[in-house]
Formats: sequence, C-alpha cells, structure tokens
Amino acid sequence: MSKNSAHKSVSGSPTSEFYDVMTKAMEHFNSELFDGLLPKCLLTVQREKNTMGYFSPDRWGNSLGKKIHEIAINPAYFANHKVIEIFQTLVHEQCHMWQHIYGKASRSGYHNKEWAKKMESIGLMPSHNGEPNGKTTGQTMSDYPISEGEFVKSCKRLIASGYKLNWVDRIPATTVSAQVRVVEINTSLNQAELILNSKVSSIVKNLRSKSEVTKEKKLKSKVKYHCNGCGGNVWGKPGLKIICGTCSSYDHHIKEKYFECEQ
Repeated sequence: MSKNSAHKSVSGSPTSEFYDVMTKAMEHFNSELFDGLLPKCLLTVQREKNTMGYFSPDRWGNSLGKKIHEIAINPAYFANHKVIEIFQTLVHEQCHMWQHIYGKASRSGYHNKEWAKKMESIGLMPSHNGEPNGKTTGQTMSDYPISEGEFVKSCKRLIASGYKLNWVDRIPATTVSAQVRVVEINTSLNQAELILNSKVSSIVKNLRSKSEVTKEKKLKSKVKYHCNGCGGNVWGKPGLKIICGTCSSYDHHIKEKYFECEQ
C-alpha cells in the first residue's frame, strides 16, 4: 500500500471523523473564549459512570519526554443531552486546563472561586445543581449558559459555520426511543440556536434498532445462579429455586444442593 493510499484510509476512518469533529469544536472555543492560549491536548473518550467529562493534567507522555494534558468526554451521555450541553462539557474542562496553566487550582475535583470567575467571564455560570439558585463553587459542579453570553454566541457561530456531530454512541446511558437523522446546517444564527437546544439524538440517525432494544430487555430479564457445591453456573428468570443435579447425584452430604442467585 502506498503512503498516499494509507493516509487516505486513515483520514476517512470513523475514528478520525469523530475526533476531527470534536477537536474542531475544542479549537474553536479555544480561539474564541480563551484567546488561543490553551495548548494542544489529547482528547479521549471515556465511559466513566456519572461523569460527562474530566480534565487530567500531564496525563500523557511520549518517548521524547513531552507531556500533555487530557480532556475526556463520555459518549454514553451524548444522545440524551442537547448539543449545547456537549459544548458545555468541553468548555467546562477547558476552563480547568486554563486554571491549571494560568491560575491556581484547588484540591482534586474541587471548583474554586478562580475557576468560577473564569467560567462566568466566558459565558457559563457555575452551579452545583445546574440551576440559577445553585452554589458557584464546590466539589461536584454543573453549569448553565448565560443568556446571550460569549459562550452562547460562540456556539451559534460554530453551528452556523456548518459544524455538525457525526458519530454518536448508539447505546446511551439512559434508554431513549430515538429515530434521528443527520441534518445539513445553513448559516442562519436563528437556526443554529434551535439546533443547539435540540438533543443530540435528533441529529444522528438510528441509535438502536427495535430488535437490539428487545434483545437488551431479554438479557436484563435473566439472572445468574451459582452452585456453592460444584461451582456450576446457570442463567434463568429471577426467583427460581434450581436444584443442582451434580451435587445431588454424586455427594448427598454436600449442604449446598441449590443454585443461589448472584444478583
């Protein structure tokens, strides 16, 4: 395979398509909200439970001794959230990066006043509950866009430029019934606002087929049973009382003759 053909196959891969789109958003916000001061970092996809994203300083290194930061996003939450909330996650973590480089971060996981002030200055209001009455500092923090703030304006410009999400996790964290499609975006800022406030599940087609959903429901209806006598395992409906034929046939002195449910 020639170098050109190899490059073409990689650049057109789903992996590069997904990361190119997410990287474009990060670079856009870096330019417009952080004056281009943030260095390049490594963007990763992590399915960490109850976390839409996180920032990890100096997490990656190479053979030359260079270290770079990591921003991780959780694709399992994409489909059930608005497009603008995906952007919020990226910018939220970019604020952590900004503070790590140019400010003074608090203990791990804590969001202090300096971080809150930076967030507010770029158009995102920190809130522990995501509501206007929320606390602006704390260990676990959310945020919401300030009406007509710089963040919202920047998001509109990004969408109006033709930006669109391409690949989305088809099995989101919370079950949704989504029949969605990829949309072509015009350059109207009014249309951009509508897209920003629609769920990601409204712009990517066929998250899951009906057969896949049915199969998942069937799997959830079965539980695992384990025999403490011989170590055997079986699967069945919850609440069954299954006698272990192996233990009953070969050693009537074994106390555990039943499969016990592990769940």
